[in-house]
Amino acid sequence: MKNGREFASPRAILTGHDYEIVCAAICAELGLVISGSKDGPCLIHSMNGDLLRTLEAPENCLKAKLIQASREGHCVIYYDNGHFCVFSVNGKLQATMETDDNIRAIQLSRDGQYLLTGGDNGVVMVWQVSDLKQLFAYPGCDAGIRSMALSYDQRCIMTGMASGSIVLFYNDFNRWHHEYQTRY
Repeated sequence: MKNGREFASPRAILTGHDYEIVCAAICAELGLVISGSKDGPCLIHSMNGDLLRTLEAPENCLKAKLIQASREGHCVIYYDNGHFCVFSVNGKLQATMETDDNIRAIQLSRDGQYLLTGGDNGVVMVWQVSDLKQLFAYPGCDAGIRSMALSYDQRCIMTGMASGSIVLFYNDFNRWHHEYQTRY
């Protein structure tokens, strides 16, 4: 301590990217950091700084824009060409999907089973993470979605809109969970 202030030092410095980092996610439960650079692959590091693996995306998925990671070991990446990829933390590509919307915000449910997306078309979509099957589309808004948050209890989705407004949607992930369980 100097002059009553503590100086914090980095826990680890993660290296391996050749270009600037544009997106990153942390999964503290698994001790992992997933990051994407401007013109390079997405990497998985340990929180201690060890480079564990490179995520090998399909050849048309070059520039990652958004990343979310679940404590169950799913890593969802949205690329600038409109493709989503789901990887396991072991680096295995599990699912891919293409969307027509320019996605600006993604959010995973706490259990990692559901993906929420929002973009320029102003519609919040709910997807099943395991196969990227669309489950639901909320009513469209009059402006594009720029940001998204999910309440702690998972019952409220908040979207920040291009118009400057905030729109709240009530949510119940259990309705899809129950339907999925009874259907199969």
